[in-house]
Amino acid sequence: MKRTFNLTTYSDDLDRYRDRADLLSALRDFDGLELMHCGEDVRGVVLPEKIVGVHLCFFPYWYDFYTGDLDACCKQLGGLDAVRALYGGDTPEALAEAYRRDIERARVEGAEYVVFHVSDCADEELFTLRYRHTSQAVAAAAADLLNTLFPEPDGDLVLLMENLWHPGLMLTEPAVTRQLLADVRYQNKGIMLDTGHLMHTDLSLRTQEEALGYLYRCIQEQGEEVRKAIRGIHLHQSLTGDYMASVAARPPVLSADPQKRMEQVYTHAFASDRHLPFTCPGVREFIEWIDPEYLTFEFISRSRAEHEAMLKAQLKALGMA
Repeated sequence: MKRTFNLTTYSDDLDRYRDRADLLSALRDFDGLELMHCGEDVRGVVLPEKIVGVHLCFFPYWYDFYTGDLDACCKQLGGLDAVRALYGGDTPEALAEAYRRDIERARVEGAEYVVFHVSDCADEELFTLRYRHTSQAVAAAAADLLNTLFPEPDGDLVLLMENLWHPGLMLTEPAVTRQLLADVRYQNKGIMLDTGHLMHTDLSLRTQEEALGYLYRCIQEQGEEVRKAIRGIHLHQSLTGDYMASVAARPPVLSADPQKRMEQVYTHAFASDRHLPFTCPGVREFIEWIDPEYLTFEFISRSRAEHEAMLKAQLKALGMA
């Protein structure tokens, strides 16, 4: 099992490290990074040899665009110019091309795997948790897109599909999970289990211990075939069900101003999905039960010191420190 932590190429993340040697020092307890490209690493902080995985770019709201419903996209995003600005065009091929660029970069960098979000959620749905599209529909569209992106039957690059708590791969509907795995023709594939995201599918969870029991139940209900398909874990916890339920009961009015609306969306997203260390007794045993090839400590932090404290807490909880 290879152990990594997540990093983006946003300056807020990379500027925490003085240079490449400084980042390598921070990786001393890890095999490398799961990197998400969000701009250029102009200082060359990230050593390509340390990139184990690449988290592909993702569009939280994409199903309408991919299925050709431009009217819905214009309504959601504020017009055709906004649609073209977001997706890079006004046809599904623009979406595919954005992913192709990330996949090709991952191959050039020598990454072992890439992560693809199987989920769709419009802005207002993020708050209300009431959705227009079903998991079956979103998963079918995702499979179609992935078959376009990975046209060959197999390859060295591992494709890992990640669960979220919106329609798509939620890991609460075994039939949807099994159909997705069957519909994606690329053979070197699997699931990236995001533990915190799965917790968000039960808003009644209040403690890490309750959440751990829920993770076991969900994966057991998926069946042995699905458990064996889990080749990676994004490890973190996020117990915000009371907050999410209260917002869903009284959702805010979203601003017509794109910048203000974005601030509302991101503020709520970070308040909902906190990405904190998962430290209760039994987490190590859960990981051993899943037996993944890749384990990523996926945290959201405000500083390098906070991030290092999170990494240390997680390593200690797993008996790896």
